[in-house]
Amino acid sequence: MVVSSRAVVAVGLALAGVGALSLRATAEPPDTSVRKTSASASQSAAAAKPAAPVPATFGTVDIEAVFKAYDKVKTQQEEFKAAALAKHNELAKIQAEAQEELGKLQKLTPNTADAKKIEDRVTELKAKLDAGREQAQRDFAVRESEMLATLYKEVQDMVAAIAKHYGYTYIVQVSNEPISGSNPNSVMAAMAKTVVYADSRNDITKLVVHHLNNRYKAAGGATPKAAAPTQAAGSAATPSGN
Repeated sequence: MVVSSRAVVAVGLALAGVGALSLRATAEPPDTSVRKTSASASQSAAAAKPAAPVPATFGTVDIEAVFKAYDKVKTQQEEFKAAALAKHNELAKIQAEAQEELGKLQKLTPNTADAKKIEDRVTELKAKLDAGREQAQRDFAVRESEMLATLYKEVQDMVAAIAKHYGYTYIVQVSNEPISGSNPNSVMAAMAKTVVYADSRNDITKLVVHHLNNRYKAAGGATPKAAAPTQAAGSAATPSGN
């Protein structure tokens, strides 16, 4: 098929028109709404930029020493020991009764009705003793775990309050226990510490103990039997956690 010259000219004119439209579209300025959207996005990104971190300031605390000197810990330990002793005595009575029944059994003729009765009683007491012992172990394990969790949370909250009060951004746990050459365990424990040196002027252990005991006493907490007076180091100002 032969394409006429008119058709070629018509197509050429059409293509020329499309090219002109393309050039005109390119020459026109971009849509202002697009510029506004881009500007808004930039402003939002700038507004969402997080603040620069504050300079780090470190303090230290000996958690083990806090637990040893916190009166509430001493009181709850005494209560825990008393409850454990009461349970021990309860189980001891069951064991004593079983021993007594075994003594009676030794005096009887085997396989008699009386001997069978005592054997059944011994079996019953033994099962009761085993069940009681296992239940006590579970109960006291849970009780101890809950007690320690509550006490640690109180210590942690007080550490945070004192840190904020004095402007510390970090409180690092340390141990102030002395190292003894005659005690290899103390040497190995010291070598395993993350913190090798800490200025004692930034240690808040005594402050934590002081404010914890003050708050515990103000709340009507019981005085432990072997309680010793505690003194705060440094400023006596009261943090918000007290």
